[in-house]
Amino acid sequence: MSRSPVTRPRQRTRPATRPDRPAQPSTRLRDAAKDETRRALIAAGLVEFAEHGLDLPSLDAICSRAGYTRGAFYVHFRDREDFLVAVMEYVIGTFLDAVIATGDEAHDLEHTIERFAEAAGAALAARRDDAASPRESGMLPFALGFAFHRLLEGVWRSADLRARFVHLVREGTARVAAATRHGQKAGTIRRDVDAEDVAFALAALALGVITAIETGVPFDVARVRTAVQRLLRA
Repeated sequence: MSRSPVTRPRQRTRPATRPDRPAQPSTRLRDAAKDETRRALIAAGLVEFAEHGLDLPSLDAICSRAGYTRGAFYVHFRDREDFLVAVMEYVIGTFLDAVIATGDEAHDLEHTIERFAEAAGAALAARRDDAASPRESGMLPFALGFAFHRLLEGVWRSADLRARFVHLVREGTARVAAATRHGQKAGTIRRDVDAEDVAFALAALALGVITAIETGVPFDVARVRTAVQRLLRA
């Protein structure tokens, strides 16, 4: 008796996958829409906090100003404190990117000092022009009017905000320290000082300048800038 041949089930071949397959247009559109929503909520929070402080604005007021619902808010942020952290990161990140030179000029510490001095001078001029009716936007222009003392209110009360603030300040000082070391190698910055110490001193000076602008302490930006540059030049 002959046996009939055994037929094995045909194995299906899986289509080859492309690891570097570009995102579909619909995915990119969704991501862009989500990013736009997040940025709109943060921008609305900046305005509300600048006008009313950190405590008064409700989430409904922030969402209404941004043009979104509370449901959209909770897609991006766990709670109010998480939102405050995001706002602070945006403010300080904008501050660092506007002041600390990047790209081909990232090695130029003097250029970073010049950029900060220009911004401080513009903020002082705006404050003088508006002296009859002081406003929150007397802060540095690239901080979008979010006054520094408002930020510190939250930092003092929230451990999460404080930890993130410390991290961002350290990030900024690290970038300035890198620029200092580049300047020392190029021979434009004196080499008998520690780059990290210089960076910390400049960060502390920057925070002091912001405080002086907000509180109306008079000082000459150009003279302070020149003094700092003379101290650092080789």
